[in-house]
Amino acid sequence: MLTSQDKTEEQLNKLLSYVDSEGNPIGVVQMTFLRLLSASAHQNVTYNCFQSVAWHDATAGNYDKAIRFLGSNDEEMSYDNSPFIRAVLDGCAAKKGYQKTILEINTPKVEQVPIVDIMFNDFGEASQKFGFEVGPACFMG
Repeated sequence: MLTSQDKTEEQLNKLLSYVDSEGNPIGVVQMTFLRLLSASAHQNVTYNCFQSVAWHDATAGNYDKAIRFLGSNDEEMSYDNSPFIRAVLDGCAAKKGYQKTILEINTPKVEQVPIVDIMFNDFGEASQKFGFEVGPACFMG
């Protein structure tokens, strides 16, 4: 199982990195073998929000502010270009109070996972707050 390392404020503008259950960095060779032996992969991202959109913007009725992901293969993924991302829960769509959105990446393109970067698009207003959690990357045979 792979999990993302905790990030400090100074590290937020760096790419995500992953460690094994013992805290050791995952090597390129290990990731290559996992991908070769797998038919699909999935990973969840939880976006904790306060008056901020993660996926669907219910007020505007569009996905213009949807989070964008950068896959391990340097491919950008979001609502407009990837059928492999779905909102399991989209509490942030209404942009009211404290909520959360859980996005699931479930893809046959195993080279996309784990995600290495995230771009958030609805922030900057004084009343907005957000946080995020990156779940384990799981590879299935």
